[in-house]
Amino acid sequence: MRLTSNENLLLTAGPAPISPAVQKIISQPMIYHRSDEFVQIFRRVTENLKYLVQTEHEIIILTASGTGGMEATIANLFSPGDTVLVVENGKFSERWSQISEFFGLNVRRINIPWGKSPAVDQLVENINYIPDLKAILLTHCETSTGAFTDLETIVPQIRKLTPSIIIVDAISSAGVLPLKMDQWGIDVIVTASQKGLGLPPGLAIVALNKRLWHYVELAELPRYYLDFTRARQALRLGRGSAYTPAIPLVFAADMALNEIRQIGLEKIWQKRAAVAANFREKIIASGLTIFPEIPADSLTVININAPHQANHIISLLKEKYQIVVSRGQGQLSNKVIRVGHFVNVDDEPLDRFIKALQAILSNFE
Repeated sequence: MRLTSNENLLLTAGPAPISPAVQKIISQPMIYHRSDEFVQIFRRVTENLKYLVQTEHEIIILTASGTGGMEATIANLFSPGDTVLVVENGKFSERWSQISEFFGLNVRRINIPWGKSPAVDQLVENINYIPDLKAILLTHCETSTGAFTDLETIVPQIRKLTPSIIIVDAISSAGVLPLKMDQWGIDVIVTASQKGLGLPPGLAIVALNKRLWHYVELAELPRYYLDFTRARQALRLGRGSAYTPAIPLVFAADMALNEIRQIGLEKIWQKRAAVAANFREKIIASGLTIFPEIPADSLTVININAPHQANHIISLLKEKYQIVVSRGQGQLSNKVIRVGHFVNVDDEPLDRFIKALQAILSNFE
C-alpha cells in the first residue's frame, strides 16, 4: 500500500484501507442494477462469497453495515420470546444482546471479562442449563478488545450437544482468519465489506444454512428491507438484488473475491497471521503489552501504561505522523490503542506506526 505525503495512514479497527485497484473500480461509470450485465456480476459475487466463508449454502447480500446484517439475522430467524444465548466478551458481542432484546427475545448471557476468550466448558454448562434454547450467538473476533474465539474447537463440540442455531459475527474475521462454516458446523455467518474484503463500508453479507429457511418461514418479527425471503426470491428470479444495491461496491467485491480465489484463502490466512505475529513481537520488544489474552490476527490492541493518555497519543499520531488508529471503547476507553491490519497492510506501515508511537511515548518518560 503506497501513500502520498498528504495521505493519512489508515490503521483503524475498521474500515481497512482500500487498494488503488479498488479505488479505481468504484469510480467507474454507473450502470443499471436491473441490467443483465449487473445481474451476472451480482450472481458471481454471491457465488464467490461462498468461498470466502467456506460454505455450499446460500448467501444474502444487503446494502447495509455489518450491524445491519446482525439485525437482519435476528429479524429473519426469530419470534418474540425466543431464547438465545449470547457470549459477551466486549462491546460488539454485547451488540448481539442489544439487538435481540430490542426485538423482544429472551436473552441469556455468558459474561466473560474483556480481553478473555470463551471456553467450551462455559458454553456446555449453559447449554445444558437453559431450556428451549433456540440459538447461540458468538463473535469470532471481538473488535473492541482484539480477543479471538476458537470456533474450530468450540463449534463442533457444542454442535454435538444441541440443535440450536449457531450464529457467528465474522465481520472482523472473514477473509483474515481461518473460517470454515460447513466443516465446523456453523449455521449463520454475518460479515461485511469494509474489513477482510478491503472494500468501503456498505455491504452486509449473511451466509445461511439451508435448514434455517424453515425458521425464516416461521419467524414473526417485522422486516421489510432486510427480508431474507425477498432477497432470495430476487436472486432466483434473475433480478439480482431485491432493492437498489450499492452498485460500485458490488463491482469492487467482484474484483476482490476473484483476487482472493486466485491467491487462495490458505495463503491469505497464513500471510495475515505472519503480519500479526511479526507486529506483536515488535510491540512487545518495544516494552509494550498486548491487551487480549488470545489475540485475533485481524487487529492488535495495545495497552497504554501512561494513565489516561491513550486518546491523547492517538491524536498525536494523527497530527504529527498522519497515522490514524482506533480508540478504546467502553471499559477500555482511554486505556488502549487498537491497530487494524485486516488487509492491505504489511510490515512497512506497521513499522512506521511503531516508530511514531515510540517517539511519542519517549516524551512521557
